Amino acid sequence: MIKSGLVSATFKGLEVQQVLRIARNVGLQAIEWSENHHIPCGDEAFASTVGKLTADAGLEIAGYGSYYRLGQGMDILPSLRTAKAIGAKQVRIWAGTKASADVCAEERKALVKELVQACRTASDMGIVLNLEWHKNTLTDTNESGLALLRETACDNLHTLWQPTMALTEEQRKEGLGMILPYLSYLHVYHWDQTGRRPLEEGRRPWGIYFATLDPEKDYYALLEFVKDDSEQQFYKDADVLKEMLDYGRSAH
Repeated sequence: MIKSGLVSATFKGLEVQQVLRIARNVGLQAIEWSENHHIPCGDEAFASTVGKLTADAGLEIAGYGSYYRLGQGMDILPSLRTAKAIGAKQVRIWAGTKASADVCAEERKALVKELVQACRTASDMGIVLNLEWHKNTLTDTNESGLALLRETACDNLHTLWQPTMALTEEQRKEGLGMILPYLSYLHVYHWDQTGRRPLEEGRRPWGIYFATLDPEKDYYALLEFVKDDSEQQFYKDADVLKEMLDYGRSAH
């Protein structure tokens, strides 16, 4: 089953309760809360409050969108503790700061070692780590991203997925299929060469992406990058997303 939701960073300038209002207005099911924009890392008291507000709004917490990056000498514990305080069981992290093609073998080995340690720390707290699927990191290509998941070989290391603009539609579909055993949830948006577009224009490719998923598993599909940061456009995109997910469920 695929549950609908949003990435709170979609509305960076709004307060937590405003984000919850928007999610409720359109009948979404889950939220990924942003570390940089809504729940500051280390503020466990506020995180606990947001967790309760989210539950009271009838929404699930898909994850905590941290900005912990491999290779930067960062401590992952504050992000994990904050996630725990929210009630999040998943934490998004970033696989470095450089394109995979620019990372030498020794540097990659060091990043994998750091990632393994981060996974062990998270595992002790009952938390799954999710790699951000993003350019200028070790997940910028299908092959590098899959290799990183395999090299790390930790049960609590999974990944997110989003349509990388540098890849063709066929390459995106292929990559999504490659990482299915590790996939936690998707960031949903539609871009073209001009930038952000209404999700309505992305029905066809997203229909293909959703059909690629395992119908026996659970995922979140979280809206992000709304055209013009418009609340009204977000409502339209959310309606499109829910229609697509409802259609997918009826097809199965």
